[in-house]
Amino acid sequence: MPVNKNTGDDSRSAISMRVIQFIVPLIVTACGVVAGYVTTIYGIKLDLADKADFSTAVSLDRRLSRIEIILEEKALTREEFRSFGEALDKRLDSIEKQMLNLTERTVWKQKESETR
Repeated sequence: MPVNKNTGDDSRSAISMRVIQFIVPLIVTACGVVAGYVTTIYGIKLDLADKADFSTAVSLDRRLSRIEIILEEKALTREEFRSFGEALDKRLDSIEKQMLNLTERTVWKQKESETR
């Protein structure tokens, strides 16, 4: 019987072709799944970022509205501010005088105790 040496090579090439025919679609499918996953995740992230920006803008708008209301309720006129400043100056002057008096008394007591 004649032996065909090409039969072994043909069976190997047939197996390698079958492996290639299986692996190539598998790799393409895996790449498609990964691409779909990444696209979905980034789409969700963008949607969440848009919602966060909107909610942040709404929150800041509410805060600014509250601040405006507080300023309108508690705002001082120039005259009220001037009178407040003058009252504050008077109060600080009286505190300064009291501190000077206390300092003078302390110095006087120290001198008196040294002379004894």
